[in-house]
Order: sequence, then structure tokens, then C-alpha cells
Amino acid sequence: MPGLRTRAVILFFGLNYMAFVVFGVLEFHLIMNWLCFAVLLFGETMFYTDRDRHCTLFSTLTGIIYGLAINILCRSAIAIITGQSLQAFDNHISSSQNLKAIPVFLGFVLAGFTMQVLSRARFQGYLRLIMKYRRRLGFLLELLTCLFFYLFLNLLVYSTDANNLLLKGWSIKSSLFSMMGFAIGIWYTWRICVMAEYREKNRSMEQELEIYRQEEPRLLQKAIRDPLTGLYNRQHALDVGSDMLCRETSITVCFVDLDGLKKMNDQYGHAEGDRYIRTVIGQLRHACRSGKDMLFRYGGDEFLLLFPEAPVSIVESRMEEILCMLTEQGRTDRFQGPLSFSYGVIDGQGFSDFAELVQAADKKMYMQKKEKHRARK
Repeated sequence: MPGLRTRAVILFFGLNYMAFVVFGVLEFHLIMNWLCFAVLLFGETMFYTDRDRHCTLFSTLTGIIYGLAINILCRSAIAIITGQSLQAFDNHISSSQNLKAIPVFLGFVLAGFTMQVLSRARFQGYLRLIMKYRRRLGFLLELLTCLFFYLFLNLLVYSTDANNLLLKGWSIKSSLFSMMGFAIGIWYTWRICVMAEYREKNRSMEQELEIYRQEEPRLLQKAIRDPLTGLYNRQHALDVGSDMLCRETSITVCFVDLDGLKKMNDQYGHAEGDRYIRTVIGQLRHACRSGKDMLFRYGGDEFLLLFPEAPVSIVESRMEEILCMLTEQGRTDRFQGPLSFSYGVIDGQGFSDFAELVQAADKKMYMQKKEKHRARK
């Protein structure tokens, strides 16, 4: 509530100060005095935390425990220094022997300093993590409630007029014990929340890994396939071919280049060109043995076929059959131009580099394309 914060702080400061004056004038017992202040602080904190009960209770207990512990510490220390009994520091301010003002002033100063320390970024980081895991907050609230009542019981010693050094030392020990208990409780709860956060991060990472494992096959297929035709792409062709040569698999490579694709794209549009490509692919699939031969889209109008353990003569015979069927289909499907392709078939024996093998098949294909061009002239 940044807009109301400054005004609210000033308002509540005035309200709290007036409450202390009223409690002092009425001379409540210290237990009643601090109990009323705890209820008042709870209501004010409820306003700040937008009725978040866990946060309100934690903030109230923090303020009460440190405020009361420091107050008891100052009263007991001043009682030791002055040699007065603790009763001289109770809430009976009408008594001329009451010395409450000095420890109360020191208590407010030290409590203010303590709250400045608690408002530092590091401690606030602890609190944010604790508030994030509300299920772990229950233990801390129970511990702080016990410290709260423990300190309240220590206020009973201000009812006795005995000037006992041991009693004063006990009060100092109680206040220090409560502050240390608060710090240990925060640290312990924070450690539990850190472990909970690690578990949450581990679960999140496991979920992300599971999603990745589920997505991996799809992403792999997307990476190795051509989006237009669905065929394996150039990189996958190089990977598969290189692996076959490394394993010394007998392989025959056929490099195919479509004839007149650019002309068809320019004259009749890319839709007609794409239909041309899909038609050729459909025919080239007939040349492949199921589960054995592989067809790749090597470039825009270039295709690569891998035939394991197939002689060059057989592959060339298949390509010629495909060309005949393609010519017939072009007439049947009423294409705007003739459908054909040039090809080069090379036996992989004697090659250790698959790229060089493809280059040789490409060169042989280019020679066939040149012969077709000369024949048309």
C-alpha cells in the first residue's frame, strides 16, 4: 500500500503513543499493558497486510517479542546498575520512586534499531521465502507464540519488591533467550523452506525434462525433415550416408534434379511448381524398396536417393521406368509443361567421404542434363 504507507505510519505512531500514555495513566499491570498493545498491534498490522492472517500474526509476534524482550532487558539492566528492585520499573508511574521512563526510552531506541536490522534485504529475503511456503509457517508461529507467553510470564517478577540480583539476571537471560529463540526459529524455518524450494525446483525440472522427452521425437523429426515435402532433408542425408560409409555398407547414390522447375514457377506460379515437386516425389517413392531405400530432398529441385546393396544398373533401370511413368502422369494430370528429371547414379565403393560421393553423382547428373539440352537444340 505505497500510497497510504507514510500517512498510515504517522497515524499509527500517534495512536500507539497515545495508547501507551493511557495504559500508563490507568496503571495497568505490565501483563495487561502488553496484552492490550499486542491486540492493538495485531489490528494495525491486519490493515497493512490486507487481512492476511498468517502474515499479520507473524508480524505482530515479531514486534511484540523483540519489543518486550528489549524492554525487559533494559529494565533489568537499569535495575542492576541502580541497585533498585524490579518493582521500581513496573507500570505504577504515580509512584515517586518509579523509574520506568529510563528503560522504556532505551527500549524504544534499541527496538527501533533492531527493526532497522530486521528490515534489511537479506532478512526480508528469508521472510519472503517463508511466506511463500505457508505450510512451513505453522511451526514458526507456534514457536513464536510460546516465546510470547514465556516473556509475559516473566513480567510477573515486577510484582515483587525483592531486590534480588539473581531474579534480575534471570529476566535478562529470558529476554536474550527469547530473541535467540526467534532468530533460531527463523533460521530453521528458512532452511526447511529452502529445502522445499529445492524440491519444487527439482519437480519443475523433472516436468520440463519429461516435456522435453515427449517433445524430442517431434523436434527431431522437424529438424531432419523438409517442411514442404515431408522428406528427410540434406543434413540428414549427409549424416546417414556418412554413417553407411563408416560402417562400409555397400551403397549406390542417385542424385536427381528436376528439369524445368524454375520455368514452371516463373510462368505458372509456385503452386504449380509445388505440384510438380510432389508428383515427382510420388513417383520416386515407387523406385524405393520399403524399409530399405531412402529418399531425401537435397535442395530446392534436387533429390537424393540411397540404395543399399543395389547395383548401378538396377537403379538406372528404375529411374528410366520412373521417367516414363512421370511423362505419362504429366499428360494425365494436365500439367502446363513436361515432367522430367535428370539423374546421376554412382556406386559408393572406393569413396570414404560421402560429400565427395554426392558430388560425383551430381556431376554425372549434370552431364545428363547437358546432353538433354544439346538434344533439344
